[in-house]
Amino acid sequence: YVVRSYLAPERNSGDQRPAAALALLADILGDGQASVLQRKLQFETQEALYASASYSGVSLDTTSFAVYIVPSADVSLEDAEAALDRAIGEFMEEGVDEAQLNRLKTQYRAAGIYAQDNVNGLANAYGRALTSGLTLQDIHEWPDIIQSITAEEILAAARDVFDLNSSVTGWIRK
Repeated sequence: YVVRSYLAPERNSGDQRPAAALALLADILGDGQASVLQRKLQFETQEALYASASYSGVSLDTTSFAVYIVPSADVSLEDAEAALDRAIGEFMEEGVDEAQLNRLKTQYRAAGIYAQDNVNGLANAYGRALTSGLTLQDIHEWPDIIQSITAEEILAAARDVFDLNSSVTGWIRK
């Protein structure tokens, strides 16, 4: 398969908007069957068996934003990488689907409510955040920040992060 990892900013205390935009970007591109990469590469062109994106902003230093593609049997790794680049380029031209963004924000809101039922999960989330330089205020403000992120902020974050000069691409063969 092909994986590309871009340098990305971490979630900073007092300035979490860039990280929130990247978190939503990762979900828009690669979270589930309605995501951009899965829809384009798995269902429309059938060039991939799997495609996804990921970002974890809880870090002491610069982190990464990654995109993945597992090509279909008849697609070479070179063609898979080109398909991934093409899908990202099309997303940048087409922009964020507001309905998809609203669905994701609803999912974040629901996940936050359900997370309150898991004491271990809450302790883990607080511990990771606090040991990464975030404050209790940052943790409490995160859900509202996610809800306030605009499509324009997500595209700006995508423009900033999708820099091939700040990335590494790996081809994993059988």
